[in-house]
Amino acid sequence: MTLAAGAAHGQEVYVHGGTLGAGIGAALPLTSWAGVHAEFEGFGLSHSFNVDGNQYDGHLKLLQGGLYADLFPFKSSGFRVTAGALINDDELTAHAVPNAQGNYKIGDQFVPAVGGAPSTTVTLPRVMPYLGIGYGHKPVSKGFGLTLDLGVAYGRPRSTYSVPAIYSTVATQSSIDQEEQNISNKVERYKLYPVVQIGVSYRFN
Repeated sequence: MTLAAGAAHGQEVYVHGGTLGAGIGAALPLTSWAGVHAEFEGFGLSHSFNVDGNQYDGHLKLLQGGLYADLFPFKSSGFRVTAGALINDDELTAHAVPNAQGNYKIGDQFVPAVGGAPSTTVTLPRVMPYLGIGYGHKPVSKGFGLTLDLGVAYGRPRSTYSVPAIYSTVATQSSIDQEEQNISNKVERYKLYPVVQIGVSYRFN
């Protein structure tokens, strides 16, 4: 009963922003040295990238929630160690851009841009483990506070590559396979996602 009563009177809500986007969350203390928090955030932006001389223009959508456990090792400090998981629906969709000669590059072949653009989609795993450090969410007193998170989430990106049928008559399957592998090789380098979030909280006490 004592723990439940303390938690009920120590609930916290917060807003924050950073590399995961802008979002909202709620924190709940379990003891004076441990707690949990959950959040939801996201954003979208245009994003261009180059793969072996082939330019792609696209849109990056980040949309995720998070469930975390917090450990406060120092009694008089809001410093914490946080572990948990990102549950996401992140996706990058992009289309190839013709070069100055009006051609698309597929593998090592150049084909005239006479139809729809070759495209790629990159996704992250649905669940990504997270480990980091931070400040805030510790049960203290009623009112406003600051939150800060620095950490990293892990997940291997996956990519798909699609070529309109009109180009299959001029581009070989080996060239299509090579371009797909080129994209996969590029995105799989980014297995670690840096997390930097800062926010403002309010605790009901």
